Amino acid sequence: MTQQTIILTGFMGTGKSTVGRLLAERTGRGFIDTDELIVTRAGREIAHIFAESGEQVFREMEAEVAQELAGRPGLVIATGGRLMLDPANAAALGQDAHVVCLTATPAEILQRLADDGLRRPLLAVDDPAGRVRQLLQARAAAYARFRQVSTSGKSPAQVADEILAGLSPAGVAEPARLTVTHPAGEYELLVAAGLVGPELLVRLPALAGVRGPVAIVTDTNVGPLYAAACARDALTVVTVPAGEQHKTLDTVRTIYDQLLAAGLDRQGIILALGGGVVGDMAGFVAATYLRGVRLVQCPTTLLAMVDASIGGKTGVDLPQGKNLVGAFKQPEAVLLDVATLRTLPPAEFSAGLAEVVKHGCLAAPELLAQVAAGAWPPGAAQWSGPGFLAELAALVTAAVQVKRDVVQADPFEQGARALLNLGHTFGHAVEQVSGYRVRHGEGVAMGLVAAANLSARLGYCRPALQGEIEELLVHCGLPVRIPAGLAPADLLAAMRTDKKRAAGRVRFVLLRAIGEAFLADNVPPEAVLATLAAVGRA
Repeated sequence: MTQQTIILTGFMGTGKSTVGRLLAERTGRGFIDTDELIVTRAGREIAHIFAESGEQVFREMEAEVAQELAGRPGLVIATGGRLMLDPANAAALGQDAHVVCLTATPAEILQRLADDGLRRPLLAVDDPAGRVRQLLQARAAAYARFRQVSTSGKSPAQVADEILAGLSPAGVAEPARLTVTHPAGEYELLVAAGLVGPELLVRLPALAGVRGPVAIVTDTNVGPLYAAACARDALTVVTVPAGEQHKTLDTVRTIYDQLLAAGLDRQGIILALGGGVVGDMAGFVAATYLRGVRLVQCPTTLLAMVDASIGGKTGVDLPQGKNLVGAFKQPEAVLLDVATLRTLPPAEFSAGLAEVVKHGCLAAPELLAQVAAGAWPPGAAQWSGPGFLAELAALVTAAVQVKRDVVQADPFEQGARALLNLGHTFGHAVEQVSGYRVRHGEGVAMGLVAAANLSARLGYCRPALQGEIEELLVHCGLPVRIPAGLAPADLLAAMRTDKKRAAGRVRFVLLRAIGEAFLADNVPPEAVLATLAAVGRA
């Protein structure tokens, strides 16, 4: 695939030429510095052009170069400080290109220009410092139209890393970025297509804001698809068996053993590359190995993208129930590459949509409309169709935002965050009693129907709500009835070991309407049994 051109704009002294050459070298693109091109063609320095012909002539030369280079792929172009502030130049060069504005503090700009002898026509004044501040202020609004990357206090390599981390493939919109704050700081969720690939670990410092040896934790499904491409830059790749049945302390022990054998120390980073099971186990390991190392989540299933990877909850299962041993471990970043969803089996894609529907039921009716408007799970024609990745990224971003808002308000599940368990008390019981033959997302789908049924049974919502939720879940290819053979009494017994129970009572998340969920822990067992019988398949 032809590489899109990268345009570097920004004020003088922000490092456009230095960073541009490094980007070109790293990506195999050609490099052009528009100022150098003009100097070569004019046969004289820019200062001489200003002095002998005037600034207007130089701006006309810039415009000619912009028109000449417009639409050319596979380049890195470092532009003069004002070139992209001309709307015609920006329209010409910015079409089908990544435009990045480099920034720096006034003090750092002045120092860099002083090192260069202040050989800039616009600084040929008595007060260069004042002139820099004046020009920066005048251009601030125009520069703000572009994605900005600060170069202050960073090496050219670090700036290049950050720019590469923000690039997306041709035809896909710039990544959506959501910040999650928590008591110890913040991290970023990055939604895009093309983040996972051979350059993932090279770009990781810019994405996660950390440097150090990386241990990839993946599973037997995802490892061959994605981990192998990243292995050359990893300290080690730990591959565990795929499946919820392996999310145990015994598996965690094998991860510890392999990390110790590889020599991962406290400066290291664990990158969780896989679905929710991998994310939960790798997160738990990161929280406990050497009393804690840094974590980056890179989910490759829809379910993990919109739910498990966000908020810092990690854990493993015990025979008595799911996630009964765990810890809160906030990641350094969460990288959501929607292109990886193409390799998901259709049933796994549908399973992830259960969490999307749950988020819509909790807080986003418009998200439910988005789901209803799609065709799920997507077929080959959709994946290859124009704009589908961008549409999928928008769906994931909307679903992620619901969970981001909740976990940000309640980072340790002491209040509102418990509402994210809508459908989960029922769903986890179905998973456990089935011996985990039922996928998590399928269990959640059944649990959403059961929660609506129980809500209506207790008089909290209109009975028709259950049918409306069922219709949407069926549209997503999801089951809406508990499998035959899972006895209501056994399911209720499993719920009584659920970690979300309070004061010995099972807590349920119920609905008054779409967008109106609440916690209930006084639910009569006979009502729960009646719901399980009603939602079960005879």
